[in-house]
This record gives sequence, C-alpha cells and structure tokens, in this order.
Amino acid sequence: MFYRVLVALFIVGLSLSSAAPVFADDAKPNIPNADLIPPDQGAGGPTTAPTGKEWPKPTQAQFDEGKRVFQNRCARCHGWNMVNLGSIAFDLRQFPHDDAVRFFHDVRYGKNAMPAWKGILTEEDFANVWSYVRTGGKL
Repeated sequence: MFYRVLVALFIVGLSLSSAAPVFADDAKPNIPNADLIPPDQGAGGPTTAPTGKEWPKPTQAQFDEGKRVFQNRCARCHGWNMVNLGSIAFDLRQFPHDDAVRFFHDVRYGKNAMPAWKGILTEEDFANVWSYVRTGGKL
C-alpha cells in the first residue's frame, strides 16, 4: 500500500513539473506573426482578428512545432494527424480555417468537454498549433 501511495505522489509531481514555463513580465517571447494573434481579452475574447486568408503561410518550423504540440497535447482527443475516430471531440479537419478568433478563444478557455489550455500552452504554442490546424495538417 505504501508503495502505491509513493508511486501516485511521484506521478503527481511529474505532472506538475511538466507545466509550460511562464515568461517574466519584462521578457517577451519571439512569437512569429505575433501581431496576428488575437489578444487575450478575458472569457469574452476579442471581437475581431485576421481571417485565415490574412495569415501568412506558416514556415516549415512553425508547422513542425505546431504538429509536435498538437500530437503531445491535442491528439489524445482530436486524433493523430487530426483524424478523429468518432470521439466526442470536434473533428478539426472540419474546423473553419479562417476563424482564428474562435480557435484561439476555444483553445484558451476550453469548450464543452475540452479543457482550457491558457496557462499551460504559451502564446507561441497557440500560434504554432493554429499554423498546423489551419493548414489541415498539410503544408
């Protein structure tokens, strides 16, 4: 019994230590296309943001990083390479590729069964995953 409790505490400790790093207020991360990311304006979110057509084509590095984050954080529910096999999660291949506002809001604050990722993913992670999702997983 003691070992089970010890293993459980170890697993909890690992999960807490794997949280994304927090940037200092005065340190700004180098986020590609940061001017296009809808600002975080609370649960109401922004009312306008660039459409998918206004976003420049992602670089290979942005796409690859977005795919990596997607596979590590999102694929469990949304499916590997966005191929949803009938779970309750939204099929991201059907996501409107010109609706950045909806994407950033839903990922930050969660929707239905999806948890909020604000505070876990960085703004750069959000942008990279958007680069992956809005291209339908194909660059």
